[in-house]
Amino acid sequence: MGRTSSLLSFSFTILILFHGYTAQQWPNECQLDQLNALEPSQIIKSEGGRIEVWDQHAPQLRCSGFAFERFVIEPQGLYLPTFLNAGKLTFVVHGRGLMGRVIPGCAETFMDSPVIQPGGQYGGGQGQGQGQGQGQGQGQGQGQGQGQGQGQGQGFRDMHQKVEHLRCGDTIATPPGVAQWFYNNGNEPLILVSAADIANNQNQLDRNLRPFLIAGNNPQGQEWLQGRGQQKQNNIFNGFAPEILVQAFKITLETAQKLQNQQDNRGNIVKVKGPFGVIRPPLRREQGGQQPQEEGNGIEETLCTMRCTENLDDPSSADVYKPSLGYISTLNSYNLPILSYLRLSALRGSIRKNAMVLPQWNVNANVALYVTNGKAHIQMVNDNGQRVFDQEISSGQLLVVPQGFSVVKRATGQQFEWIEFKSHENAQINTLAGRTSVMRGLPLEVVVHGYQISPQEARQVKFSTLETTLTHSTGGPMSERPGVEA
Repeated sequence: MGRTSSLLSFSFTILILFHGYTAQQWPNECQLDQLNALEPSQIIKSEGGRIEVWDQHAPQLRCSGFAFERFVIEPQGLYLPTFLNAGKLTFVVHGRGLMGRVIPGCAETFMDSPVIQPGGQYGGGQGQGQGQGQGQGQGQGQGQGQGQGQGQGQGFRDMHQKVEHLRCGDTIATPPGVAQWFYNNGNEPLILVSAADIANNQNQLDRNLRPFLIAGNNPQGQEWLQGRGQQKQNNIFNGFAPEILVQAFKITLETAQKLQNQQDNRGNIVKVKGPFGVIRPPLRREQGGQQPQEEGNGIEETLCTMRCTENLDDPSSADVYKPSLGYISTLNSYNLPILSYLRLSALRGSIRKNAMVLPQWNVNANVALYVTNGKAHIQMVNDNGQRVFDQEISSGQLLVVPQGFSVVKRATGQQFEWIEFKSHENAQINTLAGRTSVMRGLPLEVVVHGYQISPQEARQVKFSTLETTLTHSTGGPMSERPGVEA
């Protein structure tokens, strides 16, 4: 009995010490009495573009569990394969391009045609149509191997995992540990924004986003990691002895040293010189290209075959649509099943000038809201009934909306477009006003006595607003309460 009591006492002491350590590790992590629109804190420049990183230690981002990045890939720019320690959602803000993922344990499903033209060139040009095309290495001029085994023979056929076309509005789900690359095959910059859920239990490390580079490097280093400073970030192969790579890949020592990118200062986005001939399917229709909805059946719905991309810029598939006001589309595990694995979801909104999104709060998720176009005035209220945000937010800015905080948006420019990343696979909202709001669901007597108003006023509060999500606004300024900072 005495031994059991001692064991319980020891366990209780350890628990108290753990909670004390946690409190010291992230002090005031979620005391969000003042929120701000956030801008990138670090810009990582490369030969073919740049990566803009938001400060992961900003209190609102630290509390929400999100790490946020923006990628600007110039024409013919190739973002080299990288994987993360957390799942993420990526949204295509501008441009078009190609994307590939390498999912652990999955086979190559894209293969070159065996037809060979004179001179050793593969038929099919860019590898479209029936899977014919140049191998990826052919386009790069260095990827056909080094003559070891299956290198340069006429019968060589490249094989790789799935490659997809990307366009504006595409939202891409990427699990942790999945290597991903992007290529800009258009004439304008390809702009992507990405939200990684570093608070998810799939991240078994600390609350820091850690990109692992398969190729390339980052000369500026990961400034957001304490102790790293300006230390250069190299790719994974750089850490191995070259002799190990020789044995693992059955290649020459010279090739092994090239894999380490030690003399390569192009960064993690490089310029492709010449054709980029990866195997890819024909370009899908730009208009009306809605993907058929898939439902998981527990058999073929594995990570290897799951659909990972959905376009949210098609008003015809919107959840809320009013021609005079705008539209809102949601993406969750019901229409993209892989999100149940990532435990993330998204919302895309586009509203016209003076349209308003009725006051609402997120029931079960934190939200990272990124403005893709235009501007809007946003007010947000915390659990203490205080207005913690009251500003105009514009294109390129990021705002965190914590779980339970009520928020209202009103477009002040000709149009306001935004994307929300949410930390739950089936994020839910509740509205304060409108046909399906909490006020509409309350008995009239509760409203009368709760606010000390007349029955007539209570009926107006409950039934005057007929819309559910979007409504017209008068266009006047949102008045500021005295003594409340914007």
